Amino acid sequence: MNLNDFKNTAVCHDIEKRRLGHSLLLLSRDTYALEQYAKFLVSALMCVGEGKPCGVCSECKKCQHGNNVDVLYYPRSNKNMNSAEINELIEATFSAPYEADKKVFVISNANGIDAGMQNKLLKTLEEPPHNTFFILTATEDNNILPTIKSRCRIVRVPRIADPEIAEALKASGVAENIIPLAIEYCDHNCALAKKYAENPDFADLVALVEDIFTNFRKSWQMLDYASKLYAYNENFEDVIEIFLNVIARAVALLSGAGDANDSLALTVAREFSVDCLINLNRECLGFVEKRRRNCNFNSLIDSFLFTILEVRHRWPV
Repeated sequence: MNLNDFKNTAVCHDIEKRRLGHSLLLLSRDTYALEQYAKFLVSALMCVGEGKPCGVCSECKKCQHGNNVDVLYYPRSNKNMNSAEINELIEATFSAPYEADKKVFVISNANGIDAGMQNKLLKTLEEPPHNTFFILTATEDNNILPTIKSRCRIVRVPRIADPEIAEALKASGVAENIIPLAIEYCDHNCALAKKYAENPDFADLVALVEDIFTNFRKSWQMLDYASKLYAYNENFEDVIEIFLNVIARAVALLSGAGDANDSLALTVAREFSVDCLINLNRECLGFVEKRRRNCNFNSLIDSFLFTILEVRHRWPV
């Protein structure tokens, strides 16, 4: 999303008409998209030019560079806000703006704030001081209290188009030869594409996943594939993400959508039924949770491969 795209959103139109609510919850799996949208939103709120956000006034420029003194960002350092930061934010809402006529508080990773601290923040969201705005961002809303969500306007941030992801990756300095592959497997998630592109093992991970989908059919092959996966202990979640991407592409084809020129998805769609892929998708998500709970990695890999064989043969095409 660029500046002109944002100007065409309902949120931007409401800012122009001065009817925007004081609290918004931005949702997207892509942290890069969240950051971009929040930056445009803050600029639009603070803009003193014509056609908000104009992108050229002093307030817009300060917002773009993250140094507007009336825009406060949380958490300061840790991934999740702590109790001291919640107290600091609440206290800061009662002080007047330094330069502008309003204050904006941006809270990233709102889904990581524990329930007790969310309740502490609730009163401030319910009755904020005049010209005070809150922008919460989250990759999912499962852990956000219903009472918090009910006080916010929920905005589902649009996915970023592939050309824009390519430009963002080039600007970040990643090798250009890996960009097409990263985009193919990121599902319009720029942050994920950047993570992939910066991983020197990414192309090998993709090749291994493609090999498993295409050639892993018999139990006697388990030892060979297990030994290959053991080498990617630190990248196991990336392996699962790549699996999930291929599954989604194959399901789309089997459902009458998808890209008919996607050779891997076509191969998987011929080998696996929709029921098979849905079950495999569920099992893959379960392995991610087990990995996060520090289950034994070797046992996890063995179980993962056995599940692929079981799913392949229990729900044949």
